[in-house]
Amino acid sequence: MAQNRNCSLPLQKGYVVFMYLLGLAGTCAGVSICLKSAMGIDAWNASIAGLAEITPLSLGTWTVLIHLAFWLISALLDRKFRWLCVFPVIYKGIILDLVKPWIDQAALPDDMMSRLLCFLAGYLVIAVFTGIYIATGYPRMPVDGLMFSLAALLRTDIRWSRLLMEIIGFAVMFWVGGAFGAGTVIMTLTCGYMFSACKYLAEKLLLRSILTEQNEQ
Repeated sequence: MAQNRNCSLPLQKGYVVFMYLLGLAGTCAGVSICLKSAMGIDAWNASIAGLAEITPLSLGTWTVLIHLAFWLISALLDRKFRWLCVFPVIYKGIILDLVKPWIDQAALPDDMMSRLLCFLAGYLVIAVFTGIYIATGYPRMPVDGLMFSLAALLRTDIRWSRLLMEIIGFAVMFWVGGAFGAGTVIMTLTCGYMFSACKYLAEKLLLRSILTEQNEQ
């Protein structure tokens, strides 16, 4: 029995790594879908998209730069530099620049209902895949790491720390002229709840048995 467990451990770890990379890539697809809808997105992604519009740098490049700033702030708050968190930043920047042009080519009817459905689909993709990759326990994107750092500092739930970050993001978004829409308001008010719920579901439905078995070993 112990031998069977040892043989299956690499496969289990490989599955968790796969889910981690899939989760990060899925968030890139969700961001691109929301931007395609032109109904807005969360304030920080809107800020990044606005910076990409007014500068020669790409969406992926600005994503890397902004998240490295989040990483530094989180490190200062926690008094600990989590160097592995640099990997998802670079990975997501690359995937964004690969995925967004492909999604931009997709046809989307220019009516309100189609755009709303497109936004909701993108938002759901972001929330689900964020929950999946966070549930693996592997290095988080700095924006999510900062969310937890602020929650610990303020002794509050991640829903409220995320809301605080989104409010600050609003100021940056308006400063750089980022895309603002109804979707921005929706995500600002609900993303903390959505991410928390999706993380819980991912832990219970997708990764619970594997992560529990790994901890036992």
